[in-house]
Amino acid sequence: MSNLRNPQYDAWLHLATSYNCNLECNYCIAGIRYVPKILTKTYLNLFALKNILNDSNKIYKINLTGGEPFLAPNIVEACIELTKKHFISFNTNLTPKNVKEFAEKVDPERVLSIDAACHIRELERRNLLSRYIDNFLICKNRGFTIRAIEVGYPPLLKESDKYIKFFLEQGIDLTYSPYFGSYKGKSYPDSYSEKELKILGLTKKDINDWFHQYGKLCNAGYNVGIIYPSGDMRYCIAINKSFGNVYKGIKFKDKLIRCPVNLCNCPMNIYDPYLFRKAMSEVGSNDAERIQPSKYRIRQFVENIIFEEKQNYLIDNTRKLIIEKIMRNKFFSKYLLKSWI
Repeated sequence: MSNLRNPQYDAWLHLATSYNCNLECNYCIAGIRYVPKILTKTYLNLFALKNILNDSNKIYKINLTGGEPFLAPNIVEACIELTKKHFISFNTNLTPKNVKEFAEKVDPERVLSIDAACHIRELERRNLLSRYIDNFLICKNRGFTIRAIEVGYPPLLKESDKYIKFFLEQGIDLTYSPYFGSYKGKSYPDSYSEKELKILGLTKKDINDWFHQYGKLCNAGYNVGIIYPSGDMRYCIAINKSFGNVYKGIKFKDKLIRCPVNLCNCPMNIYDPYLFRKAMSEVGSNDAERIQPSKYRIRQFVENIIFEEKQNYLIDNTRKLIIEKIMRNKFFSKYLLKSWI
């Protein structure tokens, strides 16, 4: 029998419900004041998707992310319907008001995990820290598998002991996950010190073995895919190549790929070895597809200019004003809209 202790599923879909978010973390594009007007016009139609998933004769592991997934219209009702056949999981900041309704109405046995992103400084700034803690404990007491995760953004790690102690006093184990990006001219996660890696619970070898996947086999596109708010299906966030639209049915590729990026933040052989082994047993390494994500390289170049190089010498508010001004440019708006949605 397939349940939380022994989940059996055929594929993993990451659903970006929208790019809308109620926070404005300085290491994330979601929530920046001007950008959502361009990027959050479309919400994924979860009820239409539910019918398509049920018609496909497969059991799915569905990861709801965003933006902030709990801001999606009728998200609780959609989760109730999705979990009648499939499994779900969440990446959420846990602060929207409907989290309590979700905890009361959705069966914990059908929710594989809730990664409760604890953006501490932003929660403090918006006076949402107590709501995060309350909602976390509600979910925990209801029997959900939930964990509090803070991004290992270098400035935040300096106060990790203080925050770990604070959350432990609330009955919450706070952990840190690797940050992918640049800070003060250094590239992460490769630039973490030994002390910082200890906070993350990782070693240099872990960083190299897990996240440097270039040329290695990957099942993205075979039994794993990302669905964007428009319904567009892509291999992963690093490969800006579509292989269909979910509203026209789910059609996975018939072969594995070779990872085309030097630094991968979603190594499927690590994050879901069950599905990776399943794919290997079905098709193996023969004729694996090699993808050159040229559009992604252009996008990365733009991101580096806008989001990384600027932050080395500009305070956050000034950087955001620059981003807003750039986003008002029709060329950039059109390009980003096409590339991210």
